[in-house]
Amino acid sequence: MCGIVGVISKGGRSVVSDLGNGAHFLQHRGPAYAGLFVFDPVHRHAAIEKGEGLADDIFKSLGHLSGDVGIAHTRYKTHGGGGIDNAQPFFDPFTAMAIAHNGHITNVHQVEAELGGCNQALTSSCDAEALLRVVCLWVEHFRRLDPEAGEREHVFKAIAEVQQRVTGAYSTVLATQTGLYAFRDPHGFRPMVLGRRSRKGREAVMIASETLALEQNGFAVEQHVPHGAALYVDRDLNIDERTLVQKDPRPCAFELIYFADVESKMFGDSIRSFRWRAGRTLAMYLIENAPEIVPEIDLVVPIPHSPIPGAEAFAQKLEKEVDSAALQYATPVSKYRFGGRIFMEETQEARDEAAMLDFRVDAKAVEGKNIFLVDDSIVRGTNATRIVRAFRAAGAKKIFFGTLWPMVIDSCFQGINTPTQNELIGARFNGDTDEVQVELGVDALFYLPEDVFVANVIKGAAACMACTNGKRAVKFEHSGTVLPPVT
Repeated sequence: MCGIVGVISKGGRSVVSDLGNGAHFLQHRGPAYAGLFVFDPVHRHAAIEKGEGLADDIFKSLGHLSGDVGIAHTRYKTHGGGGIDNAQPFFDPFTAMAIAHNGHITNVHQVEAELGGCNQALTSSCDAEALLRVVCLWVEHFRRLDPEAGEREHVFKAIAEVQQRVTGAYSTVLATQTGLYAFRDPHGFRPMVLGRRSRKGREAVMIASETLALEQNGFAVEQHVPHGAALYVDRDLNIDERTLVQKDPRPCAFELIYFADVESKMFGDSIRSFRWRAGRTLAMYLIENAPEIVPEIDLVVPIPHSPIPGAEAFAQKLEKEVDSAALQYATPVSKYRFGGRIFMEETQEARDEAAMLDFRVDAKAVEGKNIFLVDDSIVRGTNATRIVRAFRAAGAKKIFFGTLWPMVIDSCFQGINTPTQNELIGARFNGDTDEVQVELGVDALFYLPEDVFVANVIKGAAACMACTNGKRAVKFEHSGTVLPPVT
């Protein structure tokens, strides 16, 4: 999971500020690394800047850059190691194209092997560079076949080949000397939206991972880019959109509960609304399946920050079932605001250390009380284990635990860094809720079941929930070759 931004302006106005501001509002999608790339046609110059840390810190010294088309990225590592060499964007000087993507290429090893077979060495282990190289080689292939055609036709044909041959998840922005391209994988696993802004006669188009990045920068959201689609925006801000290779839609439903900012919109509704419905549904599930627990609850507590709307809805629904004075909602657990997301740490040791440092519990608020903790999900169990122990140490009497997401039982290869099942607490205990409950040390544990989530939260919408059911839509290798034939 990462954040991508692409901006192109009319009249030569610099887009550096918009790229930085867009990345700022996508920082939650990738706090480890950030970078931007811009083309400056006036000075015939291209610039790329990347660094480790937050976008604001990396981009604050780049005000001197100019360019009317560019892309930016905030990185959360899913494939490839750490280090600035693996930060996006990537630039190919031979074709003068730069790329940034959100997702994970599942046949990246096949791509790397084919590139190695034709002496195409990579400078990093990030799958974005491999993706860029595939695009560039297909563009060069079509240029040789039809030198009279323009860049746009070559690039669209290259993207269609990528969508057929490169497997996995990729919402991608691509900058060239002539304009801005964007494309999504055939299933549309990761989000992408397009917006337009006209301010005092200055016009621009922005493409980003979430609506928040558009709206906070004054761009009106025009559309969610369809799965399997590709588009091109020229310097007059004309948009050429084509559906190239489209399969059944599989947008990631976990975006709604964990990844996306609460103020963004996806699946035709606000993220806040989805989390609210999940909390209300969890309350109804508890009432139906463990009604004896409801009157025991003294305090409903969200784990900051994603599940807060869900916890509020959960508490309000339960208040209607018990004496409203008996059940309270409070936030006695605080999370250091600059601590990042523990889930995104690169090693289990780092996650454990972050969990120890990140949370604090107000003992006076929880001592002697029965607590119902609401979290967005339980993936590895690092967060949950630490918080339960903290509440026990603070004197909580009983601890019940509920999640807005079903049990995670399988690895994700569409943009989440969970490559092995043995790191998933649900998979380690073969999906046995009772055993996970014992491992976490809670008095009762409630996952929102997958069928209940689909019916009541996303209302039957098409979505990828492979991490909860093991039903993957992509393969790990393309049956044919990925690269164009040697001519």
